Amino acid sequence: MTPVPPGLIHDLRSGDPAALDRAYRLWSDRVFSYAASILGDGDAAEDIVQETFMKLPASIHSLESDDAFLSWLFRITRNECLMLLRKRHRNGTVDENAVWDGESPLERVERDDMNAIVRELLRRLRPEYREVLLLREYEELSYAEIADLTGATESSVKSRIFRAREALTEAMKRRGE
Repeated sequence: MTPVPPGLIHDLRSGDPAALDRAYRLWSDRVFSYAASILGDGDAAEDIVQETFMKLPASIHSLESDDAFLSWLFRITRNECLMLLRKRHRNGTVDENAVWDGESPLERVERDDMNAIVRELLRRLRPEYREVLLLREYEELSYAEIADLTGATESSVKSRIFRAREALTEAMKRRGE
């Protein structure tokens, strides 16, 4: 995970527009990947990236510890995604079977067949399993950061990750038979 450059949080708190641009360049791809994994929609994920970074200057005062910046940024992203999903649900525009067919930068690199299979299997995981597994494996967050981000206990996060890996292993075995 890209570490937070020294002084960046201070500059963000000071309202420096260059700091916001720097944060965007450092983490917008990861925010996009995370939003796309929740929403299953590349266009909506792009909107969430914009919303997240637009809210960052006004919300930076709520960051309690500079060390928690990245999990805080992902929490904003998650909340934006959940608000969009609730709005879609209220408006009756949620398609439970929608599959995102766009490509994130990570997916462009990982186009081989095995990765396509893994992505499909990930989409089939229960959302609470998929979310923690993606945060751990792709975003490289610690168990504590994932717990903080999702509002679950650390032991619950570990259990969900274990179950997600177990489900993926079983699905891969079934697929190979």
